[in-house]
Amino acid sequence: MTKGHRNEDVTLLRYDVIRNLTSPAEKSNEVQTWFANLSAREVLPIGTKDNLRTYIAEHASSKRNAVHKQIETTMIELPDRFINRNSGVTITCTDCVVDDQRKVVKLTNASIINGAQTQGELRRYFASLEDGDPTDFQVRAEIIMDPSHESIVEIAIARNTATSVRSVSQASARGYLTDLRVSIEAALPGETLQMSETDTVGLNTQAVLQYARLLMPESLLGDKAPPKNFAYKQGGKCLTDFSTWARDSKADEAAKRLHDFIVDIAPVAVREYRRWETHEGWNGHRLHERGRFGDKPVGGRPVRRDKNGKVVWVAPGILFPLMSALSAFVVERPTGWCLAKPDLFKDDELIRRAVQQFRALDREVTVMGRSEAAYDALSIYTETIASVLAAA
Repeated sequence: MTKGHRNEDVTLLRYDVIRNLTSPAEKSNEVQTWFANLSAREVLPIGTKDNLRTYIAEHASSKRNAVHKQIETTMIELPDRFINRNSGVTITCTDCVVDDQRKVVKLTNASIINGAQTQGELRRYFASLEDGDPTDFQVRAEIIMDPSHESIVEIAIARNTATSVRSVSQASARGYLTDLRVSIEAALPGETLQMSETDTVGLNTQAVLQYARLLMPESLLGDKAPPKNFAYKQGGKCLTDFSTWARDSKADEAAKRLHDFIVDIAPVAVREYRRWETHEGWNGHRLHERGRFGDKPVGGRPVRRDKNGKVVWVAPGILFPLMSALSAFVVERPTGWCLAKPDLFKDDELIRRAVQQFRALDREVTVMGRSEAAYDALSIYTETIASVLAAA
């Protein structure tokens, strides 16, 4: 039988590692549990017949909410961290046979009972790749073998009953995001901010805060300033920090200053990120070419191109260091914080330097997103200009 295809309720999955972690209580109920690391592509053909809900956005992309978009963000920005950042999938079956020699597990009556949204986003992501693109990363699967289908139904119900309240919803409920939303709506007509994980309309809150943090001058945080790659490596911490500043802003002047900076610069950062994401200057640099260590891209694809070969999207791993470099031109004026790029600054020169760094890092997108050296190298250009103008 062909790998990953169903035939008479049998599914074959190839795995990298699998471990049996069955407890004594499970054994007494004739149940077994395995945890496996799988290629993300192996998850795609598994059915969801025993799940309480299928992929929410299967028939209407407008139903994709903040949770879906955050899953997508992890796949794009940090695919090699997906197995850590995503809860993976839970697969039930009535029989399971592990063939360690072939590294194949044979499942009877397999169904994803938890992780249908993850599976749906994986399908969407892989369908968007260019033909022949071998991009892949790993997903962790919990495999529960229970010979009783009635028991499997109860497991599915139990696993899908409790829904945790996520951090964006908590921040919104406490009023921490109100000023940020007002700023976005005032500066970006027709747009708003997502105020909970279930919102399907508006800008992704974490992404907005990441973009804003990239433009934050180091002087604002002083000795407490994190590394320049902070926003890329710890996106969730951007929300945590902002919530703390919003909470303390009424009593702490330093917190108020940081909160007000984010509120002022957020719409500027969104506009700027979008501008660089589709900048004409990326064309001609052949960023889509594979790295020198083989034809399998590491850390995700660097760009997307339209049918005419024009770059229409650039990966965050490349854009984040570039955006961080622009913080040298962020200034405070009576009307608030703004980005004031001087005439000496040239877009194409910063793009050239970004491409140079990307190639120096073997064309690995996530490596560039995390590389402090890449951030420092791009900042040299903008900080030199800022220093020359300040001394004039």
